[in-house]
Amino acid sequence: MQATDSIDMASLSDRETKLTAEQALEVDILLDVLYQRSGYDFSQYARSTLVRRLQNCLLMEDLPHFSYLIPKVLYEKGYMHKLLQELSVSVTEFFRDPAFFQSLEQHVLPVLKTFPYFKIWHAGCATGEEVYSLAMLLKAHGLYDRAKIYATDFNDRILDKAKAGIFTEDTMRQGELNYNQLAISQGTPFHEHFSTQYHSSKVRMELARNIVFANHNLVCDGVFGEMQLILCRNVMIYFDNALKKRVIDLFDQSLHHSGFLGLGRLENLDYLDTSARWHLLDNAATLYRKVPGI
Repeated sequence: MQATDSIDMASLSDRETKLTAEQALEVDILLDVLYQRSGYDFSQYARSTLVRRLQNCLLMEDLPHFSYLIPKVLYEKGYMHKLLQELSVSVTEFFRDPAFFQSLEQHVLPVLKTFPYFKIWHAGCATGEEVYSLAMLLKAHGLYDRAKIYATDFNDRILDKAKAGIFTEDTMRQGELNYNQLAISQGTPFHEHFSTQYHSSKVRMELARNIVFANHNLVCDGVFGEMQLILCRNVMIYFDNALKKRVIDLFDQSLHHSGFLGLGRLENLDYLDTSARWHLLDNAATLYRKVPGI
């Protein structure tokens, strides 16, 4: 899910963006219109984050008030999809936070090796870099042929980019830097997973063949099969506490009885009444394992 690094970092502040009563009402009406027209419900997203992104939209469109965005959503072709992209979160890269992938190697892959076939759900996959990173990791350990990876997001345009698997030179350059921090870089070089042409690189079919991209909205959609591993990294920091609890319950129901859950560095499960249900394997990587029978 999507925005810029500067806005994302601002969203982590505890300081709420101050609105007048009239501005707050404008935001509520805009979100309701967006829900009625698109089906996407942002009402349980952290309000300060939404306001910052909407303010960014006003600046880009040179508009004075939030209410001016409503007719654009209703009548301007293509604007609703543009606004959805601005309100969703897409900060990702290949092997983002390499230590997380090292933790998967240490804690998760040895268990996955015991399964003849396993399923992984990457929720909030954005443009797909981290999904393809996971595929590379599994491939390096001889596990990819046993895997089915379900990569989901609520934004169809972002999913189309992920499915296409085409990345810029800058994206590839950063991805290779991250990849080279891992032991698997001593095997297949990063660039060999791609075909390169005209200053861009496309994921090779053998890396993409076990990945299924699908639309799934964590706000309102249901259980997504029985998974051995679920990844949802740096997505829930944009949710309020009620929505966070709903999503964790959804992951609980979607996981194998002793499955793994990987979150982002700024997330944890300490605030949950059911936190005892989760065993923290790696604090730095925010990697949990479900405790069976609780």
